[in-house]
Amino acid sequence: MVATETRKALPRLVFTGAGLAVFVLAYAWLLATGNTAISASSDPGASRISLWAALLPPLTAIVAARLVGPKAEPPAPLAGLPGSRLRSEAWVLVGAALLIALVAPAARSLGLVYPLVKVLLLLVVPLVAMRLIRGDGPKARAIPAPVTWLAPLPAILAWFLLSQVGPLAVPLTQQLPDPVSLVVGSLVTLLTASVLEEVFYRAWLQTRLEALYGRWPAIMASSLLFALMHSSRMTSDAPLLGLATIVAFQGVFGLMLGYLWSRYRNIWVVVAIHTIMNLALVPLLLALL
Repeated sequence: MVATETRKALPRLVFTGAGLAVFVLAYAWLLATGNTAISASSDPGASRISLWAALLPPLTAIVAARLVGPKAEPPAPLAGLPGSRLRSEAWVLVGAALLIALVAPAARSLGLVYPLVKVLLLLVVPLVAMRLIRGDGPKARAIPAPVTWLAPLPAILAWFLLSQVGPLAVPLTQQLPDPVSLVVGSLVTLLTASVLEEVFYRAWLQTRLEALYGRWPAIMASSLLFALMHSSRMTSDAPLLGLATIVAFQGVFGLMLGYLWSRYRNIWVVVAIHTIMNLALVPLLLALL
């Protein structure tokens, strides 16, 4: 048993180290090329933020979550399912994540087509594939009922105060549409980004990778695939800059969400944070206070 655990630990350590190296290289490349400020959004007129503003709030939240654990051990989703089934489902999800990264640049330019593409690749295809893979086997519940609400609060508050209120907060500089379009766009974003992306990348993908390969390899893989979904930032004239930018911002944001999901298994916590990050209504409300 000890020998088996040792054999499993080495690949997990190597993969975690490789994932960490990607983040370090992204920041090192940005610093080396003088890109000490990056755009947090691809929206026209979006403001630029410092690398500290991209890095410090998520890392602070991870530290806070590490210090404040749940009173009871959170549920272990997918426990007892065959490894072969989990691997098949995981590969389907990884394939869908890579496919959305490939088509995102073209799909985003088509307006409302992009949310439909996301629903197809991140919801419909995985549901159909996992149903076929399951066959006559038991249903898999990757999203358990939350067992803790108070424990995640220090991490949420730390991230919120640093990223939304303090001097590191991203100022709202882009021009917003009319109120009706803003509300409709916010609702679409809530459903297809805040909810759908968290269900796909955290609840479905990361949970299966955790069951197969361990916590940190799963968090690293899911956060980098989450970053690649924002591949529309990778322009043909500066692909490395775009890649480093999405790893430095969306990738680190995904690290935080992945750790919070693994730590607390409360899907509403990560959905709420993702909602605050995505919706322009939040900085608008804060500006009125």
